[in-house]
Parts: sequence; C-alpha cells; structure tokens
Amino acid sequence: MKVETRSAWMVAGAGALWGLISLFVRVLQAQGLSSLQIVFFRNLLAAAVLGLVILIRDRKALRFRLRDTWMFVGTGMISIALFNYCYFVTLSRSSVAVASLLLYTSPIFIMALSVILFHEKMTKQKLVALVITIVGCACITGVFSQAQAVAPLTVLLGLGSGLFYGLYSIFGKFALQKYHAMTVSFYTFVFAALATAPFCAADCAAFTVAHPEGLLAGLGLAVISTVAPFLLYTGGLKGIQASRAAVLATVEPLVGSLLGVLVFHDPFTVWTLLGMVLIFSSIAVLQTPRRTKLEAMHG
Repeated sequence: MKVETRSAWMVAGAGALWGLISLFVRVLQAQGLSSLQIVFFRNLLAAAVLGLVILIRDRKALRFRLRDTWMFVGTGMISIALFNYCYFVTLSRSSVAVASLLLYTSPIFIMALSVILFHEKMTKQKLVALVITIVGCACITGVFSQAQAVAPLTVLLGLGSGLFYGLYSIFGKFALQKYHAMTVSFYTFVFAALATAPFCAADCAAFTVAHPEGLLAGLGLAVISTVAPFLLYTGGLKGIQASRAAVLATVEPLVGSLLGVLVFHDPFTVWTLLGMVLIFSSIAVLQTPRRTKLEAMHG
C-alpha cells in the first residue's frame, strides 16, 4: 500500500474513532456522571494513557519550560476543557448529529480568529463559507421549518464547542513551534484535567469505586476516542497534506450521526440533513485552493 493511501486511511480512521465519542459519553451520563465530571474523567485517563506511551517511546517528550505554561493553559484549560464541556452538554440536550455538526463549525471560528490574530486576509471564499455555515446552523435549529427542533441555548453550547475546539489550533500553533505534538497533547490533557479537578476529582473517585464498570467506559473514551485517533491522525499527517486530512476527518460527524440514529434512535430530519450538507459544503469551500488569475487563464 502506498504511503499516501495508508496515511489517508489513518486519518479517516481517526475521524471514525472520534465519531464514537457519544457512545462512551452517553453510557457515562446514564451511569450518573455529569458533563463536567466526564470532562475530568476523559482528560485524566487520556493523560495517563498518553503519558505511558511517551514513557515507553521517548521520555524526553515530557520536558517543558515553566515559562511556556501559558500555552498549555490555553490548549488545556481554555480550549479542550471548555470544548469538552460544551460538547458533552450539547450531547445531553440534543441528538448526536446536531452536536457533531455544530462542533464542525470550528473551521469557521479558526478562520475568523486567524483574520483577527494573525492578520490573514478575509477573502470572498471565506465569507461564502461563513454565510453557508450560518444558514446550515439555522436549518439545524428548525427555523426554516417553523419548528424549533433545537433550543437556542443548545445551539449556543454547540457553537461554543466549535469555538473552543477552534481555539486549540490557535494556542497549538504557538506550542507546536517549540514542542513535539505528543508533548503538546499530553500537557493539554493534564491541564484540562487540572482545570476541572477541584470540582470533580472526589466525585469521580467515588464513582469509580461504586461503578467499576464505569471505568471501562472511561478508558474506552480515553483510549478509543482520544489517544488512538490522535496517534492515527498525527501519523497520517506525515503522508498527506493537512488540507486533505481536514476533509477526510469530516467522517467524524457522519459516524456520530449514524451512531445516534442506529444505537440511540435519535431523530434525523430532512432539515438536519440539509444543515449537514451545508456545513460540510462550507468546510469544502475553505479547503478549496484559490486559483490565481494566471492559473485561471491557463485552464
């Protein structure tokens, strides 16, 4: 198998594993854990698993300078902890399809933040993608069908998950200039766990003792839908372009939506489908390389 083909399958596999998040989250919610507690549980176990992988592969990856702590506060406490919380609450208030689709508005937030922070040019292409995304979100809420399928607060929480998920790319851009991807990910999980530990550590410890089977769901969330897809995605990026990887990773909301319908019997309306198509279209618009006038003249 060619390197490019294998890399593409690795990235698609990562997206599919990320799409299984709802399976573990809903099991843990059914067993009594709150969204905030699941955030702590996931990041603590993910940090433990990835830390073990680093100890086996390269212990030097555990080193970082204290003056760079702000980077991991950004990726962990501000981005991942808040993204997880918003996403898990959205999952508890809506279908998997809606939660997944609203999360995938993150490229739009990355675009807007890049324009503000890194002075990237706001092109017509980006504006079109923004408009398409807004219309897609409107379809999901049921505005055009005159039936409020999803509560406004749920939509805001879902968009919040997209925003905070997008912030990871912003903070991560600084961190990855100094540290290996595994180092950044490990301390992201550590700081995300630290952010929620004061509110959840004692309750999660009691939960683990009372429901040892819950630990299996937590490990599933940490290993299958956190660490494994990270390793697959990172490995896949070595063989294909980042833009193509981003498109392949959109298999995540597809898997999540199918899981919601088949396993949890979530409703899946025509308007949800249209919203899905529009949001995917906006991502495709962002990923399409711009052609210069000279290129257009030649073909």
